Amino acid sequence: MAFEDIIGHDRQKRFLKFFLENKNIPHAFLFCGQEGIGKKKIAMEFARHLFCQTGNACGTCRPCVKLERGSHPDLVVIENEGSIGIDDSRLITKEISEYPFESEKRVIIINNAETMTIEAANALLKTIEEPPPYNHFFIITSSERDIPMTIRSRCTRVPFSVLSPVQLEQYFQGSKSLDAKKVSLVSSISFGSIGGGLFWLDDDNFSLRLKLAEIISGQRKGFVASSSVAEMASRTDRNMAMYLAFLLSFFRDLFVSHETGDMSRIVNTDLVDEINATKYDLGRVERSMKRIQESIRIMRYNVNRWLIFENLLIQITGNRQ
Repeated sequence: MAFEDIIGHDRQKRFLKFFLENKNIPHAFLFCGQEGIGKKKIAMEFARHLFCQTGNACGTCRPCVKLERGSHPDLVVIENEGSIGIDDSRLITKEISEYPFESEKRVIIINNAETMTIEAANALLKTIEEPPPYNHFFIITSSERDIPMTIRSRCTRVPFSVLSPVQLEQYFQGSKSLDAKKVSLVSSISFGSIGGGLFWLDDDNFSLRLKLAEIISGQRKGFVASSSVAEMASRTDRNMAMYLAFLLSFFRDLFVSHETGDMSRIVNTDLVDEINATKYDLGRVERSMKRIQESIRIMRYNVNRWLIFENLLIQITGNRQ
């Protein structure tokens, strides 16, 4: 894959290629922007160009083949399901203290860096303050404010924007066997993120989205139903973030449909019946959106996700049980 094959982010790709062409690469980059929009993919492509024997990510030389297989010894990727802890930082410290094994450079990619513990962040700060010149860091985050300023100030910042609906449709048309209607819907509800679209292409996730809409509209009632859906929607931080974003979009659609009557402006085009069935009250919509946003903020802390989501559903359904 070349930079040109990655959808979107043209300005960022030109910026990074400038460093490669001039062989004056900063010791640390901070890639920030919404999750699932291609930040890690671009960091990996940078590593391919850096390690490639031709300098063009040819895909056939020994370093390129090793990168494709995930076995290149000079590429270190740190990403965990939970948090990035002190053990991960110690691994980085050990790696950078040694010369690269095969290349002249080493690339360290820290994905979801906002999940670093305080201890890990402090250790990373010491590492990137004066790293050996052959090490290059890519600190990737979807929540820049959760990265300590002491780390941010030592990085070259590269902000990424969400993808446009046209770019998303281009991706899903070209990589998935989907009909035009499905492509349009997934591109609409993915919040500008390829990762978001892939999440909703999972049948279980898509089905749970419908159940949530039915609870909000009153078509599915009862505490047991709400509790069960809340449990499934909050199994991981990522799941909960996606379903909270969906709830915001649903209430936004509810507002648009009732205030403007223009159904062409709604996001969740497959949920017109559920939107029309939902009892509309402007005060309820405003309160619900505020509570959803509060839940998104609370997620940043170590809380009981299931309990938070369950309480949220009870609040935004108006205690209709």
